[in-house]
Amino acid sequence: MHAQALGSRQQTAFRQSEKLYSRRDRPPDLRSVIDFGDPGASSARAAGVCRIQLLHDLETPPSLSFEAYRHKRPPAFALETHPGLIVIPGALTDEAQRWLARKCLCDCARPPNRTNLDPFFEMPRESLFTLAYAAASQEAPTTIRSRAETDSIQEDVTVPHSKTYTRADTPDRLLGHLRWCTLGQQYNWTTKQYDLGTSAFDPELDALMKSIALAITDPDTSASDRLYANAFDGRLFSSQAGIVNYYSERTTMAGHVDKTEENMDAPLISLSVGLSCVYLVGGPTRDTSPAAMYLHSGDILAMCGESRLAFHGVPRVLSDTCPPYLASPKAGIDDAGVSQYPEWSHFAAYLAKHRINLNARKCS
Repeated sequence: MHAQALGSRQQTAFRQSEKLYSRRDRPPDLRSVIDFGDPGASSARAAGVCRIQLLHDLETPPSLSFEAYRHKRPPAFALETHPGLIVIPGALTDEAQRWLARKCLCDCARPPNRTNLDPFFEMPRESLFTLAYAAASQEAPTTIRSRAETDSIQEDVTVPHSKTYTRADTPDRLLGHLRWCTLGQQYNWTTKQYDLGTSAFDPELDALMKSIALAITDPDTSASDRLYANAFDGRLFSSQAGIVNYYSERTTMAGHVDKTEENMDAPLISLSVGLSCVYLVGGPTRDTSPAAMYLHSGDILAMCGESRLAFHGVPRVLSDTCPPYLASPKAGIDDAGVSQYPEWSHFAAYLAKHRINLNARKCS
């Protein structure tokens, strides 16, 4: 009994919260999770959620042929306990979310961008999603060869025990193992540095991120300067690096801090599409008890000021939470530019079981 109590005390506050929401032996207790879509709820009031006023419009970039945002001055919220954190719930339009899903699954997860599968497979020029659901008239490889078969896995790469990574497989099966891809400056997960070269950051995604950075510049908190400590001028923002995370219903993201970038004054901007999740944001160490909040499809999250160095993670993806304008097989048939992508029914089936998160940051 004493040993168990001692082990419990040794767990950090952040780790205790992670375990609370990630456990699978019973449904998670979500009563204290903040829902920014319902800021009047008791959980939101108890957590110190406060409304902030954007002083600049969310402007759809001229390069996009559809409206990206539901409102030019949408409701935005901050947390008294986490200065610099901003959430704009449901900011992206239905079409913008579908466009983002197509971008992340088809345009981003392909060379020269790197994915978690690149060290283990001879990845083709097209994305796994495109190949898995290519029209019958298109040429697509039936299998993708493992580097283990050609003895071309680099010596510093640790190969998982699963046989998945040591034998050829089909694009649709490998798609289930896609966890991330890196954009712009390529991040090395071994060295924790941006030392794998640079690919061009998608200009339309960059334009979207710039429009958000501009909108969240110097908002009016009507409270205190510390509550929203964003000294960065949004006009100077550019997406120099980014990561797309692909979460299945059982995928988690352990608590961490993004601190490799030289520029820690610029905000880290994050967009969510698909299933909702429980998101934890703490403090500068794991000993700070984190706040738990929902991130829903279409939400914008910005970590600025003090929150830029806060531990954060995703302990839970919530099943059956994908909105119908994504999960319906017939959604998006009239969206702009759909002819260059697989039909929406394939995206709908994927998003009904997955969450996609795109984040961008300025490195220098």
